[in-house]
Amino acid sequence: MEFDITVLGVVIGVMVLANRLVAALVTPLFDKYGWDKFWLMYPAWVLAGVFVWFTGLNLFAAFIPNELIGKILTAIVAGGGSNLLHDLTDKPDNLAAVFNMLEDEDEAVG
Repeated sequence: MEFDITVLGVVIGVMVLANRLVAALVTPLFDKYGWDKFWLMYPAWVLAGVFVWFTGLNLFAAFIPNELIGKILTAIVAGGGSNLLHDLTDKPDNLAAVFNMLEDEDEAVG
């Protein structure tokens, strides 16, 4: 499967934008009211969906002939990628655990 590199770049931009907007506008509300942060993924998906809809992005245009389904899947990818970026950038202890695990595997092999 090979994606159009331009569309992929814009989808990554949408991921970053949705991540930063959720971190700046939604996360402080969750912190203030003590809400469960599990639900932060949904505003990211909604924002990504809005951006995908208004920009007309379709990462799957070459593979799925139905434009609506392609846009929905693109929004899912962009929103999910936003959550991944959030996990990697806003939770450095999780990222450190991943790198420590990789170092342990390298030491066991070598």
